[in-house]
Amino acid sequence: MASSLYTDTITKSTAAGLVLVNPAFQGYCGLTALKTASYAILDTDNYSRIECDTTSGDITITLPLKSNNVGRIIQIANIKGTNKVIISPNASNANALSNDGLNVIWLPKIGDYATFQESANSGFWEIINERISSQLRLDTYAGYGSTDTKIMQFTNIDDNYGNMFTHNHGSYGVHGLDITIARSGKYSFSFSHYFPGSDYFGFTLNSAQLTTGILSVTIGTILAIAGSDNIAGCASWSGYLVKGSIVRPHTNGGTGATHIVTANYIGS
Repeated sequence: MASSLYTDTITKSTAAGLVLVNPAFQGYCGLTALKTASYAILDTDNYSRIECDTTSGDITITLPLKSNNVGRIIQIANIKGTNKVIISPNASNANALSNDGLNVIWLPKIGDYATFQESANSGFWEIINERISSQLRLDTYAGYGSTDTKIMQFTNIDDNYGNMFTHNHGSYGVHGLDITIARSGKYSFSFSHYFPGSDYFGFTLNSAQLTTGILSVTIGTILAIAGSDNIAGCASWSGYLVKGSIVRPHTNGGTGATHIVTANYIGS
């Protein structure tokens, strides 16, 4: 077969002969469809890009059966509206989104997109290109967990969108804030802090020392640390985290009112 970046195709052998599966250039040589309501992608619709207008509400786009779409590339994008796009695999391919085995990915903001390619080698719809928004922003000191006595709780939620990580704000129970990574990738965290006195604060990763001040925990678990003494300070960190990692705002136990914590997914 003649090879060209724009003209290569992927075929599969059937009883009827070679059958076109999809164009192989980033999925953009097939058809583009606009969807204003939920849609299940078909084996035969030849769509390589689904543009979603969420003006009327959330839209769920369901990927087709993997075994019938070997090598197929599909991009799904949120292009209009204030609601989110929800991407799900076929019911027979549960937990098949990305090599982290996710069962749902949200595109919460205009401009978000994810490009999937079916991989017979990995067994997943691999994400080969993306812009996915996921952010949490909380403010105002609300105490500490009753068992996690150095892990801070917060009062107000300012931003909360996307599903690249989960958190327990609103249902702390005996814990402080836990942020659990749902998809391996690059993340950033910041903790802006004012104590009317001297204290230390920052973030720890997968720490088991939740009743120990951050100055005394195992140093290898500290992502970032800063101090404040009647002035505002900020601790921040960015880097790669694997699925299942838990990040916590960890302090030496100081109290006060002016505290802001932010978590962002940057990308894979």
